[in-house]
Amino acid sequence: MNPSIDPAFAAEFARTLRDEIGARAVYRRLARRERDPELVRLFLVFAEEGDAIEHSLRELMRGLEAHGRERSVFRWFSARALSGLARLGLRRFVLRLCLESEEVLARRYAGFAHWLAGGGWIGAARACDQLGSRKATRAHALRAWVPR
Repeated sequence: MNPSIDPAFAAEFARTLRDEIGARAVYRRLARRERDPELVRLFLVFAEEGDAIEHSLRELMRGLEAHGRERSVFRWFSARALSGLARLGLRRFVLRLCLESEEVLARRYAGFAHWLAGGGWIGAARACDQLGSRKATRAHALRAWVPR
């Protein structure tokens, strides 16, 4: 690990990677079970974007000499559980969790960008800022499906 990167910061990056892996798995599973064609399209787009987000995050981590897992067993089980809850009639609850997850990740990426910019990692800060913007856009799209 690069001595300039705080180990706690690298651990947060690794946790975020696991969260992204889980989000992608949830959206793929939800797309298979959903009846509303518009929502299915949204989930499929999110799952596909999730691949790109994970790739970008891994590239960013590699550049910072941080490491993360290839898979997350806990996130895999969580995806199955959330899909099951949606199937049992708790779709609104699951959508709210997805929305909150997107919002949390958007804020986390913004925090990463701030920390990296302060440390002189301008390219990495821009990459995090872009990831945060993508997550905020996704949250905005989900908000239409989550009743207040």
